[in-house]
Amino acid sequence: MTAQRAAARAAAATAALTGCALLLAGCGIKRTGVVESGHAAGVKVPGGKTAAVLYFVSKDGDRLVPVPFSIGTDYTLAPTPLVRLLLNGPSGPAAAAGLTTALPQVPDAKTDAVTVSKYSQENGLTVTVPFAVAGLSQTARNQLVCTVGASAVPDTLSPVTIRGTDTTLPSADCRTPR
Repeated sequence: MTAQRAAARAAAATAALTGCALLLAGCGIKRTGVVESGHAAGVKVPGGKTAAVLYFVSKDGDRLVPVPFSIGTDYTLAPTPLVRLLLNGPSGPAAAAGLTTALPQVPDAKTDAVTVSKYSQENGLTVTVPFAVAGLSQTARNQLVCTVGASAVPDTLSPVTIRGTDTTLPSADCRTPR
């Protein structure tokens, strides 16, 4: 009887191992890559509808980080001063968190040359800056486009054209890399 028990145990062990192997094999389910699920979720910004958002570069340099900016609950910052703030680079808690900018520094004497056009439903907005824009990195372009496009017109994500001293870049929408 010992041989029969040994054979029965061996058969049971073989069946258990075969079952485990089938489970580990995934029953034919194939691996998939990352599934894109659309745009990132919206974010409520402190300060409500009067808060503007400046987009700075993460300390790793791999993505834009929205930084809310508000003067008060009864005041909305106009687009031109907002761009001037962006060109000054991060300050306060944003700088302490290691955020940076991909935009060139603009001397104080040239900040008056920064303008943002009036919003047009057909053309969006045009931001004019006092430096060459053809060689700007995509991150720098996105900083301008996202800051102006998300904050200039409440509850609207506007297309933005960037005009520099050398050329005018095609209109673009805010697209922050993931």
